[in-house]
Amino acid sequence: MMYVHNLLLCAGIFLPGIFGATTVEWGFNHYTKYEPGDINIIITAPHGGNLNPSTQANGDSWPNRRRRGCKIDGECVWTHSCGTTSSDCAARTLNDLNTRAIARAIADEIQANRNNTGGLRPHVVYNMLSRRKLDANREDRESHEATFNISDAIKAYQDYSGFIAQAKSSITGRGLLLDIHGQGHAPPRTELGYLISRYRLNNKRYSIRQSSIRSLGEQWCGSDDACFKDFIQGNRSLGHFMNQEKLAAVPSTEQEKPNGESYFSGGYTLKTYGSRYGGMVDAIQMEFSREFRSVWRTGNAVERQAKLARKLARAIVSFCKKNYNFL
Repeated sequence: MMYVHNLLLCAGIFLPGIFGATTVEWGFNHYTKYEPGDINIIITAPHGGNLNPSTQANGDSWPNRRRRGCKIDGECVWTHSCGTTSSDCAARTLNDLNTRAIARAIADEIQANRNNTGGLRPHVVYNMLSRRKLDANREDRESHEATFNISDAIKAYQDYSGFIAQAKSSITGRGLLLDIHGQGHAPPRTELGYLISRYRLNNKRYSIRQSSIRSLGEQWCGSDDACFKDFIQGNRSLGHFMNQEKLAAVPSTEQEKPNGESYFSGGYTLKTYGSRYGGMVDAIQMEFSREFRSVWRTGNAVERQAKLARKLARAIVSFCKKNYNFL
C-alpha cells in the first residue's frame, strides 16, 4: 500500500525550472517523492535524502541502521535485535551527497532541451530519508537490509518501490531508467553500471541477457553478443555520448574498461526494474565522482551546475535518440 497525497502546484501552467506535470506525489510522512513525467525516461535517486528522524510516527524510537547485520544459519539478517554482528553482513550508511539535486537538474535540462524532447519531462523518484534510516537500493524482504525492520522505514521503502513501479506502468513501449549514485573512486569519472562485472568488462566477456539493458540489446542485436558491445563500450553507448560532451565515463569509447580501478556495476534497482529479467524498460546506474558532485555544494555557482547538467542531458538525449524510438 502506498501512502500518498497530491500537492497541486501550478494548475497546468508551465513555469521554467518547474516540472511540467501538475502534481507531485508524496509518500508516507514525506519520506519519498514522485514527480510524474510524460516521457519514457525514469530518474531515481535512492541515496540522496537527508531526513534523519529519531522517532517514528507512533512515537517509537527510530535508531540508525547499523553498519553490520548478523549471520544466522549462514544467512545475513539486518535488524537491531539480531544479536552478534558479523563482518560478512556489512550495511552501507553513507549518503551519496548531492545526488538528489543532480537527478532534479538532469530532469530540468532534459525538459529544457525542447528541440529534441518537445519540452517533455522524465519521471523522477526520490528517497528523502538519510541512508542511516533507509537504503532504497537494497532488497528488504526477510533479511531487512534496507529497513532494519523499522515500521516507518518499511512504509517508505514500499512507497519508493511503488513510485518506480507506477512510473514504469505509465510508459508505453520501450523506456530507460537512470539510477543516480555517487562514489569516491579514483580516477574521477562517472561509472556506468549495466550489471556487468569489472572482470567481464575488462575481458569483454559478457552477453546481452546478463545486462540491465537486455531489451535494447535484443532490439538491435538479437542474440549477437559481439554486436552488443557497441552499446556498452562502443559508439552507441551512453559513455560514448558523455565523451562527446567532454565528460569522463567508464565504460565508454575513451575508457572501455575499468582495468584495476574500483568500479560499481549496478545494484538492486537495476536488477529489479531493468530488463535483465524481461520487459522493455532498460536501466543504467550512473555513479558520479566526488569531484563532479562537489559542484552541487551549497554556495557553488549555479551557472556551473547548469552547464554540467546540460551536458549530461544532451548525452542522455543523444543516447536515446540513437537507440530508442520515443524521441
